[in-house]
Amino acid sequence: MFDLLIQGFIAVLSPQIFLLMTAGVAVGIVFGAVPGLTAVMAIALCLPMTYGLGPAAGISLLIALFVGATSGGLISAILLKIPGTPSSIATTFDGGPMMEKGEGAKALGVGIVFSFLGTIASVAALAFIAPSLAKVALSFGPHEYFAIAVFSLTLIATLSSGSMA
Repeated sequence: MFDLLIQGFIAVLSPQIFLLMTAGVAVGIVFGAVPGLTAVMAIALCLPMTYGLGPAAGISLLIALFVGATSGGLISAILLKIPGTPSSIATTFDGGPMMEKGEGAKALGVGIVFSFLGTIASVAALAFIAPSLAKVALSFGPHEYFAIAVFSLTLIATLSSGSMA
């Protein structure tokens, strides 16, 4: 497992992929900072650029776009009190009042630092949990998929209020 992790780090640190990730984060931040442009929209619009790239480079670019757009949403959430992305709605509640008090730079700094730390923690958790989760997912058969579908429909019917017509 650690061999593959080291090979992944070496692949990501190649100049082409590192440059693509840097550009992806920069473009993603711009997409995230503009209200109405979401991370998914950035990925959809930049997807044609990945056709000429290898698998590692293309996926790295798309992940960098997503991370940049998700993190960039806090800029307009703090400065304009309008969330740039849906994931930045909670940032509006604290960042907007801090901006009005003159603490906008502090709010932006805290948001950027903890967005970075959260991303690093999430990537580390995914790297260690993904192999076990993949084994469980691959062991699913038709019975398990049916049970998940029935459970999902039951949950939707239970949580929805009123008529579904």
